Amino acid sequence: MKIKRFVAPDMRQALRRVREEQGPDAVILSNSRVADGVEIIAALDYDEALIREALGSLRAEAGSAATAAAPSAQDAAAQAPGARAGEDMKPFREDETPAGPLVHRALADLAEHPAAETPAVAEGSPALDAVHSDIRGLRELLESQLSSLAWNDYSRRRPGRAQVLRNLSRIGVAPDVAAPIAEQLEDGDAGEHAWQLPLRILAETLPMTEDRLLESGGIAAFVGPTGVGKTTTIAKLAARYAMRHGAEGIALVTTDCYRIGAEEQLATYARILGARMYVAEDGEALAALLQRLGSMDLVLIDTTGMNQRDVRLADQLAALKIEGTPIEVFLTLSATAQEASLDEAVRRFGQLPLAGCALTKIDEAAQLGCALGVLIRHRLPLVYIADGQSVPQDFYLADAKRLWIATQAVECMRRSEAEVSEEVMAQRFGGGTDALS
Repeated sequence: MKIKRFVAPDMRQALRRVREEQGPDAVILSNSRVADGVEIIAALDYDEALIREALGSLRAEAGSAATAAAPSAQDAAAQAPGARAGEDMKPFREDETPAGPLVHRALADLAEHPAAETPAVAEGSPALDAVHSDIRGLRELLESQLSSLAWNDYSRRRPGRAQVLRNLSRIGVAPDVAAPIAEQLEDGDAGEHAWQLPLRILAETLPMTEDRLLESGGIAAFVGPTGVGKTTTIAKLAARYAMRHGAEGIALVTTDCYRIGAEEQLATYARILGARMYVAEDGEALAALLQRLGSMDLVLIDTTGMNQRDVRLADQLAALKIEGTPIEVFLTLSATAQEASLDEAVRRFGQLPLAGCALTKIDEAAQLGCALGVLIRHRLPLVYIADGQSVPQDFYLADAKRLWIATQAVECMRRSEAEVSEEVMAQRFGGGTDALS
C-alpha cells in the first residue's frame, strides 16, 4: 500500500495532484486544514499481503484486540516496496483516518480463521470483498462531499453564473453544454438577465440549416427510432409543399412493411393530398422505384421505425445508399426521449450522411433542453420542428423559429414544474468542471 501526503493551497489543487501522481484509483484517507492550505492523505494499492502480515501480528499477540493490529499494518505499509524513500509519509492514529475502523473490522474477521486457512483471504474472499466495498463507499462519499464544497464555493463567488447554470439545468441542458454558455456571461449580466441572455446564446449555439425541399423539391428520406412521428412529419411537409406548388409532383414512398397499418396511414395522407403513394419492400425495389419517379418534383421516403440497437438497422441504412441517386436523409427525433437515447440514436443513424434533423413532439416534452443539447453536442443541424398532430399546421421551419425554440424550452419546464436540487447541481458541476473557475 502506497501512502502519500499532499499539501496544496486549496482542495481542488490537492485533488488534482492526487489524480496526477496516484491516478483515479487512489483512495483519500483523510483531509484537514493546515497552515499552508489543505492536507490530503491518499493511498494506492491496498495490498492483501499487508493484511496477512497484520493478521500474523494479531495471532502472535493472543488475547489482544483486533484494533491493536492497526499500527502494525500501517508500519508495514511504510516499509512496503511501493513506499519509496523520500516520500512524505505520516503515521496515522485510528481517529485520524476514516479507513481505520474498516481495516480493523476486516482484520478481526480474518483473525477468526486459523493459520491453515490463510488462502481464505485470497482475491474474492468475503473479507477482502467487504474491505473493497467499504473503500469504494468511502471514496464515493468523499467525492460527493467535495463536489458539494466546490459547488457551494462557486455559488458564493459567482452567484449570477450559478443561477444561469441552475436555470439551464431546469430546462434539461447537460453540463457540457450549459458550462460554456455560462462562461460567456459576465457575472453581473448573468444575475440581471438570468433567462434572456442564456436563452439567446443557447439559440445561437444551436446548429440550424435552411430548408430546400419546400422550395426546390428533391428526394428525402426520414429515418429514426420507432414512434417518433416520421409518417406525420412527412405528411406535414408534403401538405406544405402542395399548398405552394400543387400535389401533382409529389410522391410518397414507404419502406415500412413491418408495422401494422403503416402503409394504410401513409396511403390515407396521400389520398387526402391528392399525391401518389408507393411501397418498396427492400433496397433493390427502392432503387428501381426511384428510377421510375425521376420526373417527380418531391419524393418523400418513410422508412421503417427501428430501435437504434435493432440488428436490421444496418440493412435499412444500406438500402438508402443508392449510387447515382442523391437522397437527403433527415433524422427524426422525439423531444420526449431521454438524452442518452437521443445520443445513441444520433450515433447509430449518423452512419449515413445526415442532412439535418426534424424534432417532433415539442408540445409533449417536459425538458426540451435535453434534445437541444444533443443537437449542439453532435453539431446536427435542426431543420424542421413539430409541436402537435395537426396537419399541416403544427409544423415549422427551424431557422424561422430560432429564438422561439429556446423560449419554448422554458415553457415546457414551467408546464412540468421542473426543479433541480442543490445536491444535483453539486453532482453536475462540482466535480472539477471548467465552469467552476
